[in-house]
Amino acid sequence: MKNEILALTLSLFYFMAQGQTDSLSFQEDLIQGVVENLEDDQEFDYATLYEDLEILAANPLNLNKAEEEDLKQLRLLSDVQILDLQRYRDALGNLISLNELQSIPSFDLKTIRAIRPFVTVNESEDDYQLPIKRMFTEGKSVVFMKWRRVLEEQKGYIAPDVFNEAPYEGDPNRYFLRYRYQYENRFRMGFTAEKDAGESFFSGSNPNGFDFYSAHIHLREYNRYLEDLIIGDYTISLGQGLILHNDFGSSKSAFVMDLKKGGRTIRPYNSINEVNFFRGSAITLNAGKNFSSTLFYSRKQLDGNTFTDSTDIENDFERFSSVITSGYHRTESEIARKDAIGLESVGGKLQYRKRDFKIGINGIYERFDRTFDRNFQLYNQYQFSGNDILNTSIDYSYRYQNFNFFGESALSDNGGMAHLHGMLVGLDRSIDLSILYRNFERDYQVLNSNSFGETAGTNNERGVYLGMIFRPYKGWSLNMYADIWRHPWLRFRRDAPSHGREYLLRLDYYEKRNFNFYAQYKFEEKFINEPSDFENPIDKLGEITLHRLRLHFAHRINKNLNVRTRAEFSWFNRQGQNYIEKGYMVYQDVIYKPIGSPFSFTGRYAIFDVDSFDGRIYAYENDIIYEFFIPFYYNRGRRYYINLRYDFLRRYTAEFRYARTIFDNIDTVGSGNEQIDGPVRTELKAQLRFSF
Repeated sequence: MKNEILALTLSLFYFMAQGQTDSLSFQEDLIQGVVENLEDDQEFDYATLYEDLEILAANPLNLNKAEEEDLKQLRLLSDVQILDLQRYRDALGNLISLNELQSIPSFDLKTIRAIRPFVTVNESEDDYQLPIKRMFTEGKSVVFMKWRRVLEEQKGYIAPDVFNEAPYEGDPNRYFLRYRYQYENRFRMGFTAEKDAGESFFSGSNPNGFDFYSAHIHLREYNRYLEDLIIGDYTISLGQGLILHNDFGSSKSAFVMDLKKGGRTIRPYNSINEVNFFRGSAITLNAGKNFSSTLFYSRKQLDGNTFTDSTDIENDFERFSSVITSGYHRTESEIARKDAIGLESVGGKLQYRKRDFKIGINGIYERFDRTFDRNFQLYNQYQFSGNDILNTSIDYSYRYQNFNFFGESALSDNGGMAHLHGMLVGLDRSIDLSILYRNFERDYQVLNSNSFGETAGTNNERGVYLGMIFRPYKGWSLNMYADIWRHPWLRFRRDAPSHGREYLLRLDYYEKRNFNFYAQYKFEEKFINEPSDFENPIDKLGEITLHRLRLHFAHRINKNLNVRTRAEFSWFNRQGQNYIEKGYMVYQDVIYKPIGSPFSFTGRYAIFDVDSFDGRIYAYENDIIYEFFIPFYYNRGRRYYINLRYDFLRRYTAEFRYARTIFDNIDTVGSGNEQIDGPVRTELKAQLRFSF
């Protein structure tokens, strides 16, 4: 739910074949790069990223039939690689063997190894319109039961002296239940239920059990006309995210060609994020060979801060000042804000596609059941307030030879506009280039955008991004990007127009599956309000700079044992500050998975010393199946964890995780109701997974 505790779906690392290790390292680096760029507590939903790989491992994607949206959903291929594959098929016809991928200019050995477990070159025709009864009776079911808690006592569970009642209504245990039924890639249904730590369970405000429930039914490619039908909870992705994009979106990372958003327009939702989805129904229909249309309707409740404006007698005086996205309902005030706001959404997409060109018209209308009366600040005076909002856009994609042009232009009903246009090009086997321009006007208003940019919100930003991959020798690659932007209007903690720049340079060496090394350097320069004082009470902007250096080694010792070592350093400086805040983190990983054995484990030991929160260092951690963890390291101390896994009776998997952080320079961990009186935080997790 919070950025530093992304309890989301991962760790196929444990139960997939060894050949899929490369695939997961791609995904780990991609997600970690996005998390490091999060600003102002942005929230993203990564819930289905790795589940897609598990499904494709059982039902591989046919490269001879796959469209661009399906190839994007792999998240293992860059847009240049997708373009090269399409051009190869157009020129030479269908692939006969996966070994042919070596003939495609941008496909190196690492990429081919990464996608191999999830793709095929089957020549058979798709079997359309299977009987619904067969889908309901011949599929496979999977059940997950999960438990988690912090061992140390936290302030929220301790009764105050005066009222003798703890702030949190529930106990410190977190419970999670999930069921999934699937028939190949054609039919899915399932539900998810979750109770966060501190929330009540079959008592208090949750007499019916869990605090959050989600369910869906998804029919996919039923016949040549019905592409997708979802009833229940789902996500929508339109264009480049200027008006709507619930799925994991491309962002700045070491994967410098991963700029273009894509994938299927509608997807089933089975995450635990309680905000970033739609609830209702959605359908995509194909009208002939070149046209497709998507329609969706949703109505759901949101958490929010509500109030009554007694001065507005003539109009609806029931209002809210903000939407709460944490999903927590532990205290009296959090429970009072639960489901306080109703939101109704309706929209769609009409798309025309012909060979190398496609264009789409997108729209979404949303209406709250009470007025959004935002707390006025000078920096947010152009942002949305009111009852309803309409957004429309046009997006396009065109490929010509080895060039791929794409973009989107959007309009909000107040007249504000947003534009994003880019180009990807594969010059030859050794060089790929990417260029992206964005111009989001300060008065552009939108609720569900998720576009490429420096900040969330898709407004008040102009910028240019340049990226390049250079492959000078076999096994070597050099990734680099430069991003320069400007904010024409004020922002939170920026009381004047501001600007910034960011550069990244990464050198990779890859030797089959046995050894991987990379060195990565990143530089950021931004501006923020300087602290005011009596002599200068008006805030002015001051420059802040951040340097990061990472050295990463991964070595496969034998078929059963892998080790990974990382050292990362940070240097943070604020204008007017006569010293540099420094930080470092070093960790050692051990991944042990003996072939043919039901037992496996992974573990890490890390030490860190980081002077300030501004210089915090992120590091991906392996976790139990369908979860991962990306904590940030701050202060001084050490952290270690171990994950144990045991497979038995072929259908059952039991897992246990023990993780502990020990601080050397602080006496309490956390703040507010999450505070622990002591320098140690220990977390336990357990999960049982069984299929039938």
